[in-house]
Amino acid sequence: MSLVPPRLSRALVATAKKPMDASMDASAFDVVDRPVRDGDFDVLAGHRHMLLVTYKRDGSAVPAPVWFAREGERLYVWTEVNAYKAKRLRRDPRALIAPCGPTGKPLGDPVAATGRVLEDEAERAHAAKVIRSQWSWWQRAFERVSRPMTAVHYLELTAATD
Repeated sequence: MSLVPPRLSRALVATAKKPMDASMDASAFDVVDRPVRDGDFDVLAGHRHMLLVTYKRDGSAVPAPVWFAREGERLYVWTEVNAYKAKRLRRDPRALIAPCGPTGKPLGDPVAATGRVLEDEAERAHAAKVIRSQWSWWQRAFERVSRPMTAVHYLELTAATD
């Protein structure tokens, strides 16, 4: 539950993200041109960031570097309720994921994935638990500072099936 009205929340998040958007590596947009691997999340081993690519209505790809947690063959991500990546996944579950640095610079080829926004409270609680168990102390500190400002969605990504 957000302590800040939605309109103010969107403004705060947009302001906080401007430096991150400005520092995004240009090669993040080229990841869709690389060969796509099928169902091998092991490419993310040893990485804290992944590039999550979702698709607009017109089919154009939108990359976003995100923190993630892995449990078996499931990846979990938390994002602001108003984040467009969640809205895009809700409309079109196709996604690509690739290991990346903090600025989104791809460090490997993308893997085809299917994403969804977790709605069930038990699933959301499980995702939160998995994420917290794998994050470093500074990631947990960031979560504590930012979460009171805005409500969050939990995303789940699994390997795409043909």
